[in-house]
Amino acid sequence: MAEVQGTDREQLIGMITGAWKTQIIGEGVKLGLFDRLSDGARSADALAAESSANADGVMRLLRGLATLGLVEHLPGNRFALTPLGQYLRRDAADSLSGMTGHWAGRMWSSFAGIGESIRTGEASAPSGIDHFAQQQADTTGADVFNRAMAEGSLRVGRALAAVYDFSDCKTLMDAGGGYGALLVGPLEANPALKGQVYDLPTLADVAMAYQADHGVAARVEYVGGSFFETVPATADCIMLKFILHDWNDANSLTILNNCREAVGDGRILIVERIVPETVSAADQDVIRGDLTMLTVGGKERTEAEYHALLGKAGLQITKIVPIGSGYSAIEAAAPRQRG
Repeated sequence: MAEVQGTDREQLIGMITGAWKTQIIGEGVKLGLFDRLSDGARSADALAAESSANADGVMRLLRGLATLGLVEHLPGNRFALTPLGQYLRRDAADSLSGMTGHWAGRMWSSFAGIGESIRTGEASAPSGIDHFAQQQADTTGADVFNRAMAEGSLRVGRALAAVYDFSDCKTLMDAGGGYGALLVGPLEANPALKGQVYDLPTLADVAMAYQADHGVAARVEYVGGSFFETVPATADCIMLKFILHDWNDANSLTILNNCREAVGDGRILIVERIVPETVSAADQDVIRGDLTMLTVGGKERTEAEYHALLGKAGLQITKIVPIGSGYSAIEAAAPRQRG
């Protein structure tokens, strides 16, 4: 049935059948079709041969991608990349290649078990401290996950640097930061600022290569470790982006307590989407995130829930700075150090 936007019923059909889009975009990325088209139009047969895939299957996949506006179908069964499809090139400045792989892979599997999580309130997808360590030890899986996170974090970090004052910060730590993409924006905007990426030791080389690619490696240090065990007392500002939403309150308190002890009279910046007290259609991003976190034992939180959680960790919210695209920076510090 053709998807035609019009009546309420037709729009609902588009929602119900939307899964096909995730998977065919994911397969296009996995086969490298968008990268192979970066130099110009190619025939479906040539793309299939280069991808070591079935010619008929690739042709039908490309037609599907054409209906989504990601490629253009030209005479002679040749295909060209569209401006929209450019974002799916791995080397694009604002690439969504990693995000695509993440949603067509790990997130696809996670949502398959959401019914169990709704019924039990427990994680239904692989999760937990050991799972994160295992995931990062898998080179291929870790690259997909960390590129997906970095694609979003790079943009958020630059937006954060435009609205948040880091001028009194000497060393900024991206805790649980993966490749440390969140640091790039603040470092670009503050030439005297030093950065640290704190994450599992296995990511050190790829994280520093990422920093070098963005021209800030000279001011960045990678520190290996787990924030469930300790956080080094080496920064006066610690950032936690999309960290607390991965975990329940008990695990989040462990992270926050370790960060509070490490930062002393400095501050912690929690970068998350905040759930409104009453949601509407405009809040799909944060609610999609909340349902995603339900499958792995985490949650998105309301402002009131953040106040309560941080209070239990001996912290208070000193300000909340909207960043854009639904993100906020929640600044927190120990009350005894900051009035």
